[in-house]
Amino acid sequence: MRGNNRSLPCKRPPWIEPESTIRELSRDYAEVLRKRCLMPRADPLNVSSTKKMHQMSGMARTRKLDLARRSTHRCGSEETNSSYLVSDLGGTSFLYRDAHPNVPLDSTARRESTEISHLLGDSTLRRPSSVDLGWKNFAVERRTILPCEKPEVKLTHHFLILWDVRVAEGESAYRSGRFSPYKKYPNTITTCLPGSRPAVRSRFDQEVIVCAIHPDFIVGIEEELDKRPSGSLRQLYGTDAPDLRNLLRLLLKESETGGPCGTLYAESLITALATRLVYASRSHKPHTSSRGSPLPPRLLRRVLERMRADVSANLDLATLAGESGYSRAHFLRTFRAATGQTPHGYLIELRLEKARALLTSRSMPLIDIAAACGFSSHAHLTTAFRSRYGVAPSAYRRGL
Repeated sequence: MRGNNRSLPCKRPPWIEPESTIRELSRDYAEVLRKRCLMPRADPLNVSSTKKMHQMSGMARTRKLDLARRSTHRCGSEETNSSYLVSDLGGTSFLYRDAHPNVPLDSTARRESTEISHLLGDSTLRRPSSVDLGWKNFAVERRTILPCEKPEVKLTHHFLILWDVRVAEGESAYRSGRFSPYKKYPNTITTCLPGSRPAVRSRFDQEVIVCAIHPDFIVGIEEELDKRPSGSLRQLYGTDAPDLRNLLRLLLKESETGGPCGTLYAESLITALATRLVYASRSHKPHTSSRGSPLPPRLLRRVLERMRADVSANLDLATLAGESGYSRAHFLRTFRAATGQTPHGYLIELRLEKARALLTSRSMPLIDIAAACGFSSHAHLTTAFRSRYGVAPSAYRRGL
């Protein structure tokens, strides 16, 4: 009736739950979150505790949750503190351990390098480690260094630290015990040599890419060089080294994608990285005054016959260098001088030639062709085939 100001009784719509039901659902949801995130029990309707959590900075909340997860993980399981010895099939081994599940970006990253953990101290593994691939004398990982104070440690390996994402700030100790501030900019390289690493302090999270190289491997690389650089080894402090940075990122990509290019590719990159590190650490530019003599035809034929014998085999650099009788570094230079390609590049060409021949058989699936030619997957074959011939294998087969 128009003009009637009498208030009508308010009836709750059917889709709105009673207040008691909402409180019960909130409490149940908070219990689920507590179990999933391993957070301390808290009353979901406690305004003061919730307000305190929201007033904390993002870094403080992350740190608090990380400590809660670690304490719960230590109390719930003792197996994660165990270490495992992973053989490198070459006489040199790395100790690895299971990683703590402190908020990794990838839940499949379960193992980490003990050497890198010893160097960085309190840190988080952000992506799968190269440990699972079984690379010899080398490990590379993407880490987040958590803010804390790290004591002086003794190192037995060579380390390369590529500062990533943002500027890293902290303090490093002098011999007298005093601390001085440092600032590392993204895409710069810092190295740590075997010996003593001073105590450091970091106030914020630091994103880094770190690799560890066995000292015996570095010594072997130096002995294989045609012209060894002079001078003593020195550390690099926030140095802009494009060669080291690019090689390290290529190895990290190969590791985080599961090693699709094979052992020969990874070992060639590791050898190149170690060679560049030797020259950079001894303040001497690589010897490039001459192209170098090519691999003798007789030795080249022997190496190529070894490759063609089974293109699907996962050949390593030591095997091919053994066919020539040369060291790994010298074999890489002479092979490239003779063929214009790296051993891995030449092996990919042989695999693509075999794949193109098998494509004439329409009854053979592409995934079987990829396996027969030594490619890690159908996608790997497609990427390499398109890069070489400008067309996908399936389109090439339809055009026959």
